[in-house]
Amino acid sequence: MSERKVPTAEQIEQRAYELYLERGCEDGHDLADWLAAEKELIELSGQPPSGTPKARAASAGEQPTLASADSGSVTQSPIRSKGGISTK
Repeated sequence: MSERKVPTAEQIEQRAYELYLERGCEDGHDLADWLAAEKELIELSGQPPSGTPKARAASAGEQPTLASADSGSVTQSPIRSKGGISTK
């Protein structure tokens, strides 16, 4: 079995720039281009990003956490059960 590598920041940057060019050099989408490029390259490599909360939680056998946009704090994801929604 061959080992697949996670894309480097330089590879993501290059693909994000290509997306920018494909869109006609329209400014204001740099973050969206970066995230789309990162996702695309990760999917091509077949590896989950190791730095994401979801990947860290999965490797630790935990539920992923979500960052709150308001306060910058981390909150637990709600857990759905037959009885309703609760938090850990």
